[in-house]
Parts: sequence; C-alpha cells; structure tokens
Amino acid sequence: MLRFTKKTEYALLSLQYIATKDGTLVPAKEIADALGLSFEIIAKVLHLLGKNGLIQSIQGAQGGYLLNKHPRLISLSDVITVIEGKPSQLVECVSGDDPDDTQCSCTVFSNCTIKDPMTIIQKKMDEMLQSITIQDFLHTPVFHSVQDSTVTIEL
Repeated sequence: MLRFTKKTEYALLSLQYIATKDGTLVPAKEIADALGLSFEIIAKVLHLLGKNGLIQSIQGAQGGYLLNKHPRLISLSDVITVIEGKPSQLVECVSGDDPDDTQCSCTVFSNCTIKDPMTIIQKKMDEMLQSITIQDFLHTPVFHSVQDSTVTIEL
C-alpha cells in the first residue's frame, strides 16, 4: 500500500511548523523540540528541503529556516519528490508521464493487462498530490476530491 516514509512525514511536519511562524526565522532545534523529534533527523530533512529550494537556510547565531515560497505553492508532490528523490509511484512501470516506460524491468510488461488501469490511477493520484499544498496542512480538515473519478476501461 502507498505509504509515506518517516522522512516525508517529518518534512511535512517541519514545513507546517515553519509556515505557522509567518516569516520568522525558525531554528532547527526549535522545530525538533516542538515536534518531539531527533534534531539530527530534522537537520537532515531541512538540509534536503533547503538544497532543493523549498526552504531557505540563514546561518549564524540568530539563524534558522524560512519557506522559500508561499505555503500554497509547495505541493505534497513537491515534498515527496524532494525527500524521496522521485515522485510517488504505485507500480514500477507507471510513472504517470510515460505509459510506455522503456525503463521498466517487469517481465510481463508487454503483455500486462493492468498497465492501462494503473496508468489512470497513477494520473489521478498525481493530480491529487499536486493539488494538496502546505497551506492545506495549516487548516483542518482537508478534503480533496478527484474530479471525474468514474473510469471506464475496455480491455
């Protein structure tokens, strides 16, 4: 089943925390303490987020972290891609962008009967992950519906 890694969860928690500080520099130690998480893990996650442009790191005694973009411009998909190094993918042969994935090592790829339905599911999931933003994590509850969820597939 699709499941976020702990690093992705910690990244979301960190971004949510930073977003609640309204442009105030937030030290990594404060984030770790507030979330009850290891400073070392939070520091690694913040490094990845900064290296990939989602947050800005200000060095020094009074330093800390700021969001590089407005929370509504940072999607869940962006965070997953930064932390995991690739977008979320349901099955190996369906990336959402290339239905005829030539990099797939699946032995039944050419005769696969679920590739087309999985491509549709992957695209819907990609749309949903792109539509949810850090801004949504600031207001609960969050309800998103995938438009046109009725799918007819002829095989």
